[in-house]
Amino acid sequence: MKLLRKNSFNKLTNLIFFNKKCRILIALFIIFFSPKNSFANEVYQNINQGKYYFLMDLDNREVLLSRNADEKIPPSSMTKLMTAYVVFDQIKKGIVKLDNRCMIGKDAWRKTGSSMFLNYGDVVSIEDLLKGLLAVSANDAAIALAQTTSSSYEAFIKLMNSKAFELNMKNSHFMNPHGLHENGHYMTLRDLATLALRLYEDFPEYSKFLGISEFTYHNITQRNRNPLIKKNYDGTLGGKTGHTNQGGYGVVAVVKRENRRLVAVVNKAPNPKLRENIITELFDYGFKNYKKINFFEKDEVITKINVWLGNKSKVEAIIKDRIDFNIPHNKSIEDIKIRTEFKSPLYAPIKKDSKIGTLFVEIKGIKTIKYDLYAKENIDKVGYIRKIKRVLEYKAKNFFKSKSS
Repeated sequence: MKLLRKNSFNKLTNLIFFNKKCRILIALFIIFFSPKNSFANEVYQNINQGKYYFLMDLDNREVLLSRNADEKIPPSSMTKLMTAYVVFDQIKKGIVKLDNRCMIGKDAWRKTGSSMFLNYGDVVSIEDLLKGLLAVSANDAAIALAQTTSSSYEAFIKLMNSKAFELNMKNSHFMNPHGLHENGHYMTLRDLATLALRLYEDFPEYSKFLGISEFTYHNITQRNRNPLIKKNYDGTLGGKTGHTNQGGYGVVAVVKRENRRLVAVVNKAPNPKLRENIITELFDYGFKNYKKINFFEKDEVITKINVWLGNKSKVEAIIKDRIDFNIPHNKSIEDIKIRTEFKSPLYAPIKKDSKIGTLFVEIKGIKTIKYDLYAKENIDKVGYIRKIKRVLEYKAKNFFKSKSS
């Protein structure tokens, strides 16, 4: 597809390089010249009252808004997301099954706080325990799952911490599966968002458990406390609330609209109403003030680089991942620059998937992100005879060039 002509959308041509398809330009034109909304010209009073909040694109992990995102604080019942992650992982590995049934012991029966009202001696499926854990934040279900899906309660806690390490949740540590306060039990908002992200990435088949609106056990029906689920906030997929005296009121949630999924976290709110208002405003802000556009597809050819003494004269440079950006409405087209850096010519041989350059995407005043460029295919060295021929051609070319100058 040909590039847009210079006399048609003059401003857009600054973004073009090499042979990028004009679909990017059309998308950018629509986005940047549509009515603008920004954090500056709208008042988000509840967000301004919050001390701990975090908003991130779930798919490309781009942080849109945050405050105190890396402070270690009590996660309260949002802990149960890690409990669920470990159980889902045990199911995926075939160690337990959703329809496995377990007998409730005294530890689960006696547990205080939020409950699904398990009785001592009840025989309950893993599936129902998960529903109780995530829909009604049942502490008794958390104890029962920890004791049932691992060799011991203590072994389950070790699994929680080892999984946190695997998921690169560097600032999280767990002392129990339910989130009631204990010294040494903490998470950060960033880690909570990462955990929510990985639940949807790693276990899409079980993500429905995160969005259950109500759950009934022993003829007792309880509603999910997640304020977004309760009021049917547009696009809500699910999440988890939490509350302790030490942790205040918290919530982590995921919302999807069209091609965007955002994850937001709030913690240490002084009351449930402010928690609801902050989480709502975070998503309002994210969806109203940003548009997501695709710059490049996975494995797309970005440019071609000259090769010296190879069986091909050029090698195609590709990116390994799809590149999407959330672009603020208050940014103009001149604020975005795309460029590449590479050595030219490259010397053969070149191995497929070897790094051969760098792509830079810069949004003025916000950030510059770089992506590695990789060789699309193997480029072998030419044979001895062809090598001599190439060298002679190169020298002859330079000789006549110097004569003409």
